[in-house]
Amino acid sequence: MGFFNIGKKDEYLKQRRIEHRGKHLRASRTGGVALRAQAKALGANVTANTQQGLRVSTTPLKYTQIALQNGRFVLRGRYGSGPLRLNLSKTGVSVSTRNRLGSFNWLKPNRSSAKILGIQSRGKNAAVLQTVYMLVAAVGLLLRLLAGFLRLVGTALALGYRLKLAAPYAWRGLLRKYRNKRLAKEVARHEALLGPQLDTWKDEQLIAAALLVLAAWGRGRGAVEAASVLERTIAEEEGKGPLHRSRAALPDVAQNLETYRATELSGSDGYPAALALIARRLPRRLSERELPEVLLQADEIALRDGERTVLQERMLEVFADFAGLQLLEEEGDKTEEAAGYDAEEEGTSEPEPAEDSHGADGRIDLNTASFEALQSLPHIGPERAKAITEQRPWSSIDELQQIDGIGPRRLEAIRELAVVGESKQKGNTER
Repeated sequence: MGFFNIGKKDEYLKQRRIEHRGKHLRASRTGGVALRAQAKALGANVTANTQQGLRVSTTPLKYTQIALQNGRFVLRGRYGSGPLRLNLSKTGVSVSTRNRLGSFNWLKPNRSSAKILGIQSRGKNAAVLQTVYMLVAAVGLLLRLLAGFLRLVGTALALGYRLKLAAPYAWRGLLRKYRNKRLAKEVARHEALLGPQLDTWKDEQLIAAALLVLAAWGRGRGAVEAASVLERTIAEEEGKGPLHRSRAALPDVAQNLETYRATELSGSDGYPAALALIARRLPRRLSERELPEVLLQADEIALRDGERTVLQERMLEVFADFAGLQLLEEEGDKTEEAAGYDAEEEGTSEPEPAEDSHGADGRIDLNTASFEALQSLPHIGPERAKAITEQRPWSSIDELQQIDGIGPRRLEAIRELAVVGESKQKGNTER
């Protein structure tokens, strides 16, 4: 089979022309069978062929051939290795294109060639085949270009949409960087004055100072008068955590802060600068778990007096930036959560919303309510909502005191808006 080039591929991985080219024997569909002999004489090639006759040829230039074929002058030249080639003959110059099908002559189409399944065609038939092939190839190219253009447009639209979503956060981030850069000078001034004293304070004193600056100074109140109120509020929480450890330090810290405020603090950047100094020292004192708890609990206590002031909003950002935390704004809620909790873990533990998440009287059923619905209860944030879902089913509201931070006072507030479904109670009792 290899005798006729069957199975052999050309540069385009197509079947080579079906023919045989031996030393003295040539056989093809168009040329028939012919005997051939070749020799060299006086720098020229002499070829005798039983079909084509006698030919004397020479190559004066690269890719150029001059010959006498049975007394007829022949001039051939093919130049170029790209898609377009320049052809030279005694009748003039032409331009052809080489492709997978063969060769198409743009100036003299009848000199085109086409090869299908190893069968070579020339002349008009080859020109027609080449025309059809190039039209199909052109349509395919246009379709690929259109597909590429559509992908480019889709990518641009997706990028534009993401930029639109990210623009508000990026703008806020730029504003925060600008404000922190402006704040840096004030922080440096207070670092020289207040910094040495803060370095001598214990963890509890630094935490108490952060709470007083945020909850008292953030609302334009004095730290001394706010200290007693904050001390009672923390005592009523009956929970644990870094803020509860700082309760006893509130009065003394308040006196120190007010003394410093009377002599050194002034201007709109004074209070944020003082909080920045405190926040900068806390990461070295507290664990990764306790640090965000300080900010969350301080913010929760500050919210007891109402919505945050503009100064408190700024103070939260300053605390987070200088303590190395990240504030994440939850969708549909204006409250912000300090980073440090595993958001992905909370997301995976979130239950599917139940069809009946409320009791008969409209109160939220602890056993069927969704993760988001639980957080609408007073004193229930993401962590406590997660604990409620993990410890289901509940048989009584009183069992919520098992969760850290929920004491008798908080339980009464939750009891007014929550209920444990009767079916869950019975099912739990039977088991």
